[in-house]
Amino acid sequence: MSKKSRLEDDLFDPEAHQEDTYDGFPKRNELVVATVKEVMGHGCYVSLDEFDFKRAYVHISELSRTWVKNIRVHVREGQRIVAKVLRVDPYKGQIDLSIKRVPDQMKKLKILEAKRGQTANTLFKMITDKMSEEDLKETDQIKEILVTHHELLYYALEFASTASQKDLVDIGIPEKWAKVIRKVASENIVPATVEIKGTMEITIPSGNGLTYLKEALINGRDNVKEKNTEIKIYTVGSPRYSIEVKSEDYKVAEKALENALERIEDTVEKHHGTFSFNRK
Repeated sequence: MSKKSRLEDDLFDPEAHQEDTYDGFPKRNELVVATVKEVMGHGCYVSLDEFDFKRAYVHISELSRTWVKNIRVHVREGQRIVAKVLRVDPYKGQIDLSIKRVPDQMKKLKILEAKRGQTANTLFKMITDKMSEEDLKETDQIKEILVTHHELLYYALEFASTASQKDLVDIGIPEKWAKVIRKVASENIVPATVEIKGTMEITIPSGNGLTYLKEALINGRDNVKEKNTEIKIYTVGSPRYSIEVKSEDYKVAEKALENALERIEDTVEKHHGTFSFNRK
């Protein structure tokens, strides 16, 4: 039996061999975002978006878990892909990738992460453009503080978009920087929101049932104490009513929903009605 080549061995065993890391190169088993540059019969060459557009290679056997009859059905020039790093040889400048080893859900998350990284770098450039030459000496330190507290630069800027200047100073950001970071972030980042939905069934069997029903729904919708939270209620078809809660934080949204349902149920029971709730 002939011995497999290093490349062939790597392609079929991604855990084997190299564990070293090299500056400017991706790590073994790391997920990377790349753009397809050249498609050939045996595979394709791509450029790594996050590593100074270094050239990398995807063998045809690593394109798909199904048989590849026509390679261009799976990849085309200009296409943006997510791949797993199989092998890195910095001395020869070779990087081998696999597309088929990346689960679909991970592809979506990696693309989102890459977009957020690009956005964060653009915004941070906007921030540094507003700082004096003297302040710019602290650039690396400022970025380190932000990343240390929030893992990714984008998450740090997302936090800054709704935080106060004092919140930023409290984690070690100098006031000059805090003021500019907060301004740029708040003007350019729309805070992420979470949404919780459910359906209520309400009956109030009395002559004033419609009046009491409106009272209950208004109590649930309008008396919101949770910060940056919105509640919408609309009819699905009597006696069923939909409730939607939007907030910037999942726990806050859950608490707001709980409180809204409690207000509605209390009003319904006060008027001898029945109430039930099913979450979507």
